[in-house]
Amino acid sequence: MATALAVDFGDFEFSQQEAHGVVSVHNLGFGDSTAACSCGWAGRRRRLKAAATQDAWAHCLLDRCSVSSPLVVVW
Repeated sequence: MATALAVDFGDFEFSQQEAHGVVSVHNLGFGDSTAACSCGWAGRRRRLKAAATQDAWAHCLLDRCSVSSPLVVVW
């Protein structure tokens, strides 16, 4: 016996799942990196590039923005 499954796509809010901005890490020199997004968010300046990339990934997860490729841009 076959059972049909009906899915109502109106329940899913696709507009909220889309990316709002694109985030990247700006490497401004030795010991000076910061993450920024096109949605207006800006992370604090970090001495370690890895800490700035952590800020960028955390912003992407919390605010549903996307990550630039490459993530780290030499400024």
